[in-house]
Amino acid sequence: MKVVHIITSLGDGGAERTLFKICKYDTFNKHFVISLKGPGKYFPLLNKLGIKVNCLNLRFYSIYKFFLLIKLLRSFKPDIVQTWLVHADFIGGIAAYLAGIKNIIWNIRYSNFKIRQANLTTILIVKLLAKLSFLIPKSIVVVSKKAKKIYESKGYDKKKLNFIPNGYDLSILKPNSFQNIVFIKKNKIKKLIPLIGNVARYDPKKDHQNLLNALSIIRSKKIDFFCFLVGSNINKTNFKLVSEINKLNLSKYIKLLGQNDNILEIMNGLDIYIQSSSYGEGFPNVVAEAMACGTPCIVTDVGDASFIVSNTGWVVPPNSPNKLAKVIEKALTEIGTKRWKKRCEAARSRLKEKFGMNKMISSYSRLWYEVYKKNN
Repeated sequence: MKVVHIITSLGDGGAERTLFKICKYDTFNKHFVISLKGPGKYFPLLNKLGIKVNCLNLRFYSIYKFFLLIKLLRSFKPDIVQTWLVHADFIGGIAAYLAGIKNIIWNIRYSNFKIRQANLTTILIVKLLAKLSFLIPKSIVVVSKKAKKIYESKGYDKKKLNFIPNGYDLSILKPNSFQNIVFIKKNKIKKLIPLIGNVARYDPKKDHQNLLNALSIIRSKKIDFFCFLVGSNINKTNFKLVSEINKLNLSKYIKLLGQNDNILEIMNGLDIYIQSSSYGEGFPNVVAEAMACGTPCIVTDVGDASFIVSNTGWVVPPNSPNKLAKVIEKALTEIGTKRWKKRCEAARSRLKEKFGMNKMISSYSRLWYEVYKKNN
C-alpha cells in the first residue's frame, strides 16, 4: 500500500519522531513524506532510510505552493494520505480532497488545546477542522485518550476518532548499566547522589519554572540531589533560565546539557525522570522513553502522562511546585530500596505491555487497510 504523509515540518517534535518510526519499522507499506515547511532534523534521517521527501517551504498564504501540493499528490497516486498536526490536517487534507483522493486520515497530537494559549490562526483552523471532519477525513487518529474527549467536545466527528498511542523500540530503549557509567563519568559525578532530570525544549508549555521552584523547596530542606536539564535552548546562553537558577540558589545542583539526542544514555543515567509541563502535551514521548529504560517518572497531569505512568510512578497537578516538591522528596527517599527496584521493573513492564513498536505499527497498518478496503 502506498502511503503519503503530509506533516507541518520535520523538526524535533513528537509527531515528527512518530512519523520517522513508522517509516523505519513498517516494511509492509511504501511511504512518501511531504513537509509543508523546509527540511529539519528528520529530513536527512528519512533520506537515509530511502524515503522520498518533498519540502514545499509553503507559507500559509501561498496559493502557488498550495496548487503545487495538489499536483504533487496527484502524481503520487497514493492509496492513503496520512496528515500530521492541525496545519497539515487543514492544508494537506483540503489539498488531498481537491486532488480527488478518497482515503484521507488526519492525526491529532495535542490534548491541551486552550484558547488563551493558542494563536488566532490555530484557533480558527481547529474550528474549521471540526466542520470539515464530517467531510474530508475517513478517519482521525488521536494520540492520547484526553485528546479524543477534548476534540469530541469541540465538535469533531466522534465516530471517526481512533486512539493509537505511540510505540517504542524496546530492543534499543532498555536498562543499560554501561550507558549509566558513561553518563556518570561524562558528567563527572564523583559522589553517590540521586540524579534527576528533565528533557524538554525551553518553552512556556514545558514549565521549567515549576520544576525549579520545586527543587528550591527541596534544597531548603537540605536534601541532596543533582539535576540535569536537557533540550533545545537549555544552555548557558539562555540568560533568563540561568538568572532564575541563580536567583533560587540552585546553580550548584543543576547542569544544563543543551540539545542531546542520546536518550538511551540520559535515561539510564538518571534515577528519576521529571516532567513539569503545564499544558500542551499529547502523548509525551520522553516519559515513555524513560520508563522503557526502567527509570521511574514523576509527571504533571497533562495530556496522557498519567495514563502512561499509571501506578509505576507519581502524578501531580500542573503549576503546583509545592506538591511536585513533596513527591520528588518522597521518591528520593525510596531510591535503593526493594520497593524502588520493583518500581523500575514495573515501569518497563508497562511500556512493553501497552506501548510496543509492533503494536503501534500494526494499529496504523490495520487502520489504513480498513479505510482503503471500505472506500475502494
